[in-house]
This record gives sequence, structure tokens and C-alpha cells, in this order.
Amino acid sequence: MNPYFKYLSRKLFWYILTFFIAIFLNFFLPRLIPGNPVSAIISQMATGGVNSESLERLYESFMKEFGLDKPLPVQFINYIKNILKGDLGTSFSLFPKKVTSILGEALPWTIALQLPAILTGWIIGNLFGAIAAYKKGTFD
Repeated sequence: MNPYFKYLSRKLFWYILTFFIAIFLNFFLPRLIPGNPVSAIISQMATGGVNSESLERLYESFMKEFGLDKPLPVQFINYIKNILKGDLGTSFSLFPKKVTSILGEALPWTIALQLPAILTGWIIGNLFGAIAAYKKGTFD
């Protein structure tokens, strides 16, 4: 086997494994936290003096919206399917906004902040590296 292909296949294996571990942890870690996010949303709404029957209906509709009314393995399969489709679901904190629209709104600001920082770091790092290599001193 070609050494380059062997190296590339080994790297690809580790990237895929890391990707699936990240997806697995991203799904299961929030579910290990005690409590229910829907209960937290409903309890915030209950402070306004809303009647309990309407809160119960709201609770059931939120559970269905977020898919929390299904067993955990079914939730995980739906989570994987939605990720592969690019559907990140509905936001808990900014309900009923979709997560993809929230990310889309934040992306230009993220790029506007990161691009100058990355370019500045790259230019300064290369400049200092070239100076250190040219002078051949202790910083080299």
C-alpha cells in the first residue's frame, strides 16, 4: 500500500471517528443535565398567571415540537437525520426561531471579527518569524 494513502486513510478514519463522537456527545450531554428545558420555559410563562390547562397544552406542544416526547433512541436517530439534512431545529431560548437562522444572522459578525484577527496574527507571526530567522539569535 502506498505510504501516502495509508497516512491519508488513517487521518480520515480519525476525523470521521472524532466527528461521530462529537455528534454523540452533543446529543447526550444536554440530556444528562437534570431537568427539562421545556419545563423551564413553561415555568417562566407560568409567572404571568396563565391557567394550568393552557400551560399543560403548551407543554405538550413544546415536547412534540422539540421531539422530546419520543424515546431516546428515536430522538437520536431523528437528530442524526436532521443534521444530515442541515436542519438544526428550533431554538429553546429564542423560540420559535430556527437555529439555522440564528447562526445565519451571527455569521457575518463572526467573520467580521475573526478575519482581521486571523490576518493580523498571520502577518505579525510571519514577520516576526522571518526577522528571527534572519537574525539567527536566541529567538530563532
